Amino acid sequence: MPSLSEIISWVSDPDISRIIIAAILGYLILLWVSLIIWTTKDIISRSNNVIYQIISIILVVVLNIFGIFIYLGIRPAKTLIEKFFEDLEYETLAQASVQTPVLKDKKKRVHKRDNNNNKQKKKQ
Repeated sequence: MPSLSEIISWVSDPDISRIIIAAILGYLILLWVSLIIWTTKDIISRSNNVIYQIISIILVVVLNIFGIFIYLGIRPAKTLIEKFFEDLEYETLAQASVQTPVLKDKKKRVHKRDNNNNKQKKKQ
């Protein structure tokens, strides 16, 4: 196993240090670009407001990691699809609560009709 001084001398070699620095910079650039792409996809799925979308993307482009944390704090909590299905659920529940008394009346009518039929059969 190489000693610490051998590792330091190997890393301090100009060719190796350039490769390490290039790899770190390449990784950071890929991370930055991936954050921009993710932010773009996420804000488009959460808002139809173009100005809000542009501001969010610029925030991440300019501030990088800090911008993504700020964006996570200000982004809408739900996507447009989640909002649509939530509204659909509320509408369905509202219609069901309005229709419930009507269903009870129908059951009473059926019950009265059955009673009337039974009375007519007894008379015969």
